[in-house]
Amino acid sequence: MDTFRSFGTYLLFALLLVFSANRGYAESQDFPTLHADDPYANTNYQGFTDDDDSWYQTEDETSYPGSPEAEPPQPPPPPPVVPQPPVQLDQKTVLIGRPPYLSLSEMMRHVGTLFAFLKKEMGVKEVRLVTGQDYTSVLAALIRGKIDFAWVGPMAYVIGNEKGDLMPIAKAQHQGGAAYRGVFITLKNGRVLGLDDIRGKTVGFVDPESASGYLYPLYLLKRLKIDPHKVCKVLFLKKHDAVLGAVLDGKIDVGVCLEATLKTISDPKQLNRILVLGKTDEVPSDVIVCRKDCPVNLRERFLEALLKRTASDAADPLRQTFAPAEDADFQSVQEVWNAVRSMIRHP
Repeated sequence: MDTFRSFGTYLLFALLLVFSANRGYAESQDFPTLHADDPYANTNYQGFTDDDDSWYQTEDETSYPGSPEAEPPQPPPPPPVVPQPPVQLDQKTVLIGRPPYLSLSEMMRHVGTLFAFLKKEMGVKEVRLVTGQDYTSVLAALIRGKIDFAWVGPMAYVIGNEKGDLMPIAKAQHQGGAAYRGVFITLKNGRVLGLDDIRGKTVGFVDPESASGYLYPLYLLKRLKIDPHKVCKVLFLKKHDAVLGAVLDGKIDVGVCLEATLKTISDPKQLNRILVLGKTDEVPSDVIVCRKDCPVNLRERFLEALLKRTASDAADPLRQTFAPAEDADFQSVQEVWNAVRSMIRHP
């Protein structure tokens, strides 16, 4: 029995020694040292060096998408702009109609540099001026397709658009602005001193569809309770400079014309003979119109060329530029037309 106890004690003691040895090895174990010839010795995982601890972040230092510190996502870059080829025109001649507001030679002087510019920009062989007897004939030619564009006063456009399917393209802008006025003029001879004195006198207007030469002046007279067709002898002389000439020659007592027509008088003594009796409200500038079925490529190329026009050309006597036009620009003209249409008389 004693022998068995001794053997058991010895066995228990041996087991304790083995357990202690194994435990000590586990507690003191470390990763093996890598040598230069080890195939993994020079491996740098994730691009970090041994002394680089930038890979380590605490929870407080971590930036998450959408946090204030995170960079906002950037939008994708816009697609590249592909230049468009120029619009090709099927025709080589562009016809622009204008009423005869001045003599033909004076009209050509006004539009010569502009038409040369349009010819170059549009890439056509010719841009030609076409005149008619009056506003009505020019718009009729446009509606019938005899011309491509009509350059008319705003009132002529408003009236003409009731007769045909027209579309405004551009409005003219002069050095003085985008509007103009009509004026009542007479000689400084004491016969007529004010608009109330025109009763019983001979009054010369331009054309029944001229804004500054008839319709706006008629609107002014209506507010003064004067109907020239009832209390005056009325003549229509077709052109603004013809009205001015008739006043200077004493053929009419009172004339109505575009205010800028007075600037055509080069002799200061002649200009000093003129008395301005009154001015109309501002008239929106002239408008260039086309038919609504005008080819889109022609219309777009024409407008593009007009908008490139600048006032820097010293050879242009009017220094005229253009802006896009729409029907809303002529609302005031429509109101004047509605007010005076019952007073209108044609020769």
